Amino acid sequence: MKINEYKHWNLINNTYTVEQLRELQLKRFRNICNHAYEHSPAYRKLYDGADFNPSTLKTINDIRKVPIIDKAFISSTLDDTIYGSMLSIDEKDVVFYHQTSGSTSTPVCQPDSGKDWIICSDCWSEILWEVGVRPEDRVMIAFNYNLFYGFWGAHYGCERIGAEIIPGGGLTSEQKLIKIKDLNVTVLVLTPTYAFRLVECAQKYEIDLKSLKIKKIICAGEAGGLIPAVKEKLEEAWDCDVYDHIGATEVGPWGYECHEKFGSIHINEAMFYPELIKMDSEEPVTEPGEYGRVVITTFGREARPCIRFNTNDVACWEDKPCTCGSIYRMFRGGIQGRVDHIIKARGTFVNPVVIENIIVNNPNVGNEHRIFVNPSGNMLMIQVEANEGTPTECYPEIAEIIRNEVLNRTFLNFKVEIVPFDSIEKSEAKTKKVIIMNNGLAGKVNTLI
Repeated sequence: MKINEYKHWNLINNTYTVEQLRELQLKRFRNICNHAYEHSPAYRKLYDGADFNPSTLKTINDIRKVPIIDKAFISSTLDDTIYGSMLSIDEKDVVFYHQTSGSTSTPVCQPDSGKDWIICSDCWSEILWEVGVRPEDRVMIAFNYNLFYGFWGAHYGCERIGAEIIPGGGLTSEQKLIKIKDLNVTVLVLTPTYAFRLVECAQKYEIDLKSLKIKKIICAGEAGGLIPAVKEKLEEAWDCDVYDHIGATEVGPWGYECHEKFGSIHINEAMFYPELIKMDSEEPVTEPGEYGRVVITTFGREARPCIRFNTNDVACWEDKPCTCGSIYRMFRGGIQGRVDHIIKARGTFVNPVVIENIIVNNPNVGNEHRIFVNPSGNMLMIQVEANEGTPTECYPEIAEIIRNEVLNRTFLNFKVEIVPFDSIEKSEAKTKKVIIMNNGLAGKVNTLI
């Protein structure tokens, strides 16, 4: 069988039953747990302190005995060495250095062995393959990926598939668009924020995006590709299909939306073990429809194992199988935000995705916005950038429409301010849209745009 004829990249997803997959997951979970316990001082200390030994892992349910870790735990293991006491291989065997983007905390370095990196690139190959990328495609990674982990994975994933790579880092937006046109690029990998930025740039330089050869956009680096209004707006602007993917530097590229566009995220269960934990306890979420915290275990990372890592992402299980035939479980609607981005005010919890959907659906404003929250003072404000050419006298009416829609959906009365086009600083990287301000809002907001 030729490579193009494979329906799924990973043969486990092609040929295994669910029962066989669970057996494989338990075996791989035991292996990485044993490796961490034997070779990582930080994990040995953690497990001994919790009276846990990997030898007790007999069934899938026993995984719940393993202590959960998070970013704070990783930070606590850092010492006067480069990688800290979580490192589970000799430092000389680290062959790749990357780091987190720093969008939620101080950047954390990520060591990988050669084996780790082969597995990471293979996981990205699965993402690319499942959305329909093939060897004949020409892929531009429109992101300056320097030390950032995620887009390097996309780069090497394209190599493994055999697709041609155009590394777009360092080019201006205009230069990227010219290369996309001149080279007949068929696939773009970038953040949703930057996909919108290129739309604005194309309008400025009178470049017709619909005349380009782009067939697919793969969103990475931030949420957005599965937000209905964001997806619809990008697909209309670029006249192509838009797909989402989920990953984290500490964990790796663990989830993707497939070519069927089912509306949910597949979890690459051959290489990751996913869990949903209740928002207020460590009990599992088992029923579809209930939201919980996403906890991920990576099977293919030996340099610094990531076992039961609390990603702080919020999701719920999908209860219907995807029409692509995959046996992997899914998160319905993808990631619904982060625990630390969920807005709590006046006794109400609000997912910022709800607000973004309202904003993107309004024809008078663009995608750029910031949500300012002062939890202690119960002060709430949304700042939204108007479309180019929108008369300033219309701003109050637009603001009132958005305010009412947000109130109807969230039961919270935000102050809404419309600002002129191009007032909010644009980014090619991740954009922080929820800003917590513990010292009040007055006099503070304008310093952030």
